[in-house]
Amino acid sequence: MNIIITGASKGIGLAIAKTFAKQGTKHCIGICARNKNELRRAEGELKEISSIHDYYCAPCDVAHENEVNEFVSAFEDKFGPVDVLVNNAGFGIFKPVLEITKEEFESVLAVNLRGVFLFTRAVLPAMRKQKSGTVITISSLAAKNGFSGGTAYCASKFAVRGLMQCLFLEVRSDDIRFVTICPGSVDTDFFVSSNALPSQSLKSKKALKAEDVAECVNLAVQLRQNADLSELDIRPTNPKG
Repeated sequence: MNIIITGASKGIGLAIAKTFAKQGTKHCIGICARNKNELRRAEGELKEISSIHDYYCAPCDVAHENEVNEFVSAFEDKFGPVDVLVNNAGFGIFKPVLEITKEEFESVLAVNLRGVFLFTRAVLPAMRKQKSGTVITISSLAAKNGFSGGTAYCASKFAVRGLMQCLFLEVRSDDIRFVTICPGSVDTDFFVSSNALPSQSLKSKKALKAEDVAECVNLAVQLRQNADLSELDIRPTNPKG
C-alpha cells in the first residue's frame, strides 16, 4: 500500500506513520513536513520500528502548490499511485477577531485549507484512474463548534469539512473514499507551538493521545473498499481531571 502523510514529523502525523510502520504488510510510506531536522529524526524513528517498508521523506510546505506537486510526483515516480493520503498538516493562531491580523488569518487558511485542497488534487487523478483510494483529513471538533479566539482556526476547519463532503460526492462513483476525522483535545504540543490562548494551553491528563487518532485512521483504511467511514468524531471519554 502506498501512503502519504502530511505534517508527519511529530504529533498526530508521526503517530499515524508509526501505526503503519508497525504493520507486517509492506508499505511505501511517504512523510513530509516543513522542518528538515524534525523530518530526519522522524524518518529515523520509523526505520527503527521496521525496515520492511520503503520510506520517502522530503520537506514540503503544503501551502505551496509547486512543492506539493513535486512531492507527489516524486513519490509516484518511485512507488506508483497513492492508495492512501492522510491530510494531517495544520496549525493555529488563536486570537480574537479584532487582534488577529489579515496575514495571520490567511496563513492559517493557507495550511489548513489550501494545503488539503492542493494535496488532494495532486493525488486524485491517479486514484480515479485506478478506481480506488482513500483520502483521510484530520480535522477537529472545532470544525463543528466555534470558540472564543478560534476565528481563523475554526474557519479553516469548518471549510475543510465542506470541502471533503463535496469531494466525496464528486468521486464516489470512482470508488474513492473520503474520511474526515474530528478529534477533541489531543495531548500534543500543538497548542504550545500555535500561540494558543492560556486557557487552551493546559493539557488534561485525560486528553486523547496521538495514538488514539492514529488508530482511527487505521480503522478507516482497513475497512473494505466498499465501506466509507465518511466522518468520525473522537473525544476524551471523561475530559475533566
